[in-house]
Amino acid sequence: MSKELLYETTNVQMFIDESVPCLVNVWNGFIPSIEFRDSIFKLVELLKEYRPKYPKLHLLADTRTLNVVSRNDIQWVTDEINPLYLEAGVQFEAFVLSKDAFGQVAVNRYVTQTLKQGAFCVQMFDNIKDAKQWLKSV
Repeated sequence: MSKELLYETTNVQMFIDESVPCLVNVWNGFIPSIEFRDSIFKLVELLKEYRPKYPKLHLLADTRTLNVVSRNDIQWVTDEINPLYLEAGVQFEAFVLSKDAFGQVAVNRYVTQTLKQGAFCVQMFDNIKDAKQWLKSV
Protein backbone atom coordinates (compact mmCIF):
# COMPACT_ATOMS: atom_id res chain seq x y z
CA MET A 1 0.00 0.00 0.00
CA SER A 2 1.44 3.33 -0.96
CA LYS A 3 0.55 6.22 1.26
CA GLU A 4 0.58 9.82 0.21
CA LEU A 5 1.50 12.08 3.09
CA LEU A 6 -1.22 14.72 3.38
CA TYR A 7 0.12 16.59 6.41
CA GLU A 8 3.28 16.46 8.47
CA THR A 9 4.83 18.28 11.38
CA THR A 10 7.67 17.31 13.68
CA ASN A 11 5.30 15.10 15.68
CA VAL A 12 2.31 14.35 13.45
CA GLN A 13 1.75 12.64 10.10
CA MET A 14 -1.58 12.14 8.28
CA PHE A 15 -2.44 10.02 5.26
CA ILE A 16 -5.34 8.07 3.74
CA ASP A 17 -5.34 4.29 3.90
CA GLU A 18 -7.55 3.44 0.94
CA SER A 19 -7.82 -0.23 1.94
CA VAL A 20 -10.13 0.64 4.86
CA PRO A 21 -10.71 3.59 4.00
CA CYS A 22 -9.53 5.72 6.89
CA LEU A 23 -7.68 8.90 7.61
CA VAL A 24 -4.65 7.76 9.60
CA ASN A 25 -3.13 10.23 12.02
CA VAL A 26 0.17 9.24 13.64
CA TRP A 27 1.16 11.05 16.85
CA ASN A 28 4.78 10.95 18.08
CA GLY A 29 6.24 12.03 21.41
CA PHE A 30 5.21 15.14 23.29
CA ILE A 31 3.10 17.47 21.18
CA PRO A 32 2.96 21.12 22.27
CA SER A 33 -0.57 22.47 22.60
CA ILE A 34 -0.40 24.78 19.59
CA GLU A 35 0.90 22.00 17.31
CA PHE A 36 -1.70 19.58 18.72
CA ARG A 37 -4.59 21.96 18.10
CA ASP A 38 -3.37 23.03 14.65
CA SER A 39 -3.02 19.35 13.72
CA ILE A 40 -6.52 18.53 14.95
CA PHE A 41 -7.94 21.40 12.86
CA LYS A 42 -6.04 20.01 9.86
CA LEU A 43 -7.55 16.59 10.56
CA VAL A 44 -11.05 18.07 10.41
CA GLU A 45 -10.17 19.88 7.17
CA LEU A 46 -8.87 16.66 5.59
CA LEU A 47 -11.97 14.74 6.66
CA LYS A 48 -14.16 17.27 4.89
CA GLU A 49 -11.91 17.33 1.82
CA TYR A 50 -11.76 13.55 1.38
CA ARG A 51 -15.31 12.62 2.44
CA PRO A 52 -16.71 13.01 -1.12
CA LYS A 53 -14.13 10.55 -2.47
CA TYR A 54 -14.51 8.14 0.47
CA PRO A 55 -18.10 8.34 1.79
CA LYS A 56 -17.33 5.84 4.59
CA LEU A 57 -14.07 7.49 5.68
CA HIS A 58 -13.17 6.56 9.27
CA LEU A 59 -10.50 7.86 11.66
CA LEU A 60 -7.51 5.82 12.82
CA ALA A 61 -5.30 7.44 15.45
CA ASP A 62 -1.94 5.70 15.81
CA THR A 63 -0.80 6.81 19.26
CA ARG A 64 1.77 4.06 19.86
CA THR A 65 4.55 6.62 20.39
CA LEU A 66 2.44 9.43 21.84
CA ASN A 67 3.51 10.88 25.19
CA VAL A 68 1.81 13.63 27.16
CA VAL A 69 -1.24 15.53 25.91
CA SER A 70 -2.58 18.09 28.36
CA ARG A 71 -5.92 17.58 30.09
CA ASN A 72 -7.05 20.94 28.64
CA ASP A 73 -6.26 19.80 25.09
CA ILE A 74 -8.19 16.55 25.59
CA GLN A 75 -11.16 18.47 26.97
CA TRP A 76 -10.95 20.90 24.05
CA VAL A 77 -11.11 18.04 21.52
CA THR A 78 -14.08 16.52 23.33
CA ASP A 79 -16.02 19.78 23.65
CA GLU A 80 -15.03 21.70 20.52
CA ILE A 81 -13.80 19.21 17.95
CA ASN A 82 -16.09 16.21 18.37
CA PRO A 83 -19.03 18.27 17.00
CA LEU A 84 -16.82 19.17 14.00
CA TYR A 85 -15.99 15.47 13.52
CA LEU A 86 -19.71 14.74 13.46
CA GLU A 87 -20.31 17.49 10.89
CA ALA A 88 -17.51 15.94 8.80
CA GLY A 89 -19.32 12.58 8.90
CA VAL A 90 -17.24 10.66 11.45
CA GLN A 91 -19.08 7.66 12.83
CA PHE A 92 -16.18 5.43 13.89
CA GLU A 93 -12.73 6.13 15.30
CA ALA A 94 -10.07 3.58 16.23
CA PHE A 95 -7.08 4.22 18.47
CA VAL A 96 -3.91 2.15 18.56
CA LEU A 97 -2.80 2.61 22.15
CA SER A 98 0.41 4.25 23.24
CA LYS A 99 3.11 2.19 24.89
CA ASP A 100 3.73 5.24 27.12
CA ALA A 101 1.67 5.48 30.33
CA PHE A 102 1.05 9.22 29.85
CA GLY A 103 -0.10 8.65 26.28
CA GLN A 104 -2.45 5.90 27.47
CA VAL A 105 -3.97 8.23 30.07
CA ALA A 106 -4.62 10.91 27.43
CA VAL A 107 -6.26 8.48 25.00
CA ASN A 108 -8.32 6.81 27.74
CA ARG A 109 -9.54 10.20 28.95
CA TYR A 110 -10.61 11.22 25.42
CA VAL A 111 -12.30 7.89 24.67
CA THR A 112 -14.19 7.89 27.98
CA GLN A 113 -15.43 11.46 27.47
CA THR A 114 -16.38 10.82 23.84
CA LEU A 115 -18.33 7.68 24.70
CA LYS A 116 -20.16 9.56 27.49
CA GLN A 117 -21.14 12.18 24.89
CA GLY A 118 -22.47 9.46 22.62
CA ALA A 119 -21.03 11.41 19.71
CA PHE A 120 -19.72 8.45 17.72
CA CYS A 121 -18.27 4.98 18.28
CA VAL A 122 -14.67 4.77 19.50
CA GLN A 123 -12.60 1.63 20.12
CA MET A 124 -9.06 1.10 21.41
CA PHE A 125 -6.67 -1.53 20.04
CA ASP A 126 -3.20 -2.86 20.77
CA ASN A 127 -2.17 -3.01 17.11
CA ILE A 128 -2.85 -1.46 13.70
CA LYS A 129 -4.08 -4.70 12.12
CA ASP A 130 -6.94 -5.15 14.60
CA ALA A 131 -7.89 -1.47 14.40
CA LYS A 132 -8.10 -1.62 10.61
CA GLN A 133 -10.07 -4.87 10.68
CA TRP A 134 -12.62 -3.31 13.01
CA LEU A 135 -12.95 -0.19 10.85
CA LYS A 136 -13.42 -2.33 7.74
CA SER A 137 -16.20 -4.30 9.48
CA VAL A 138 -18.29 -1.31 10.62
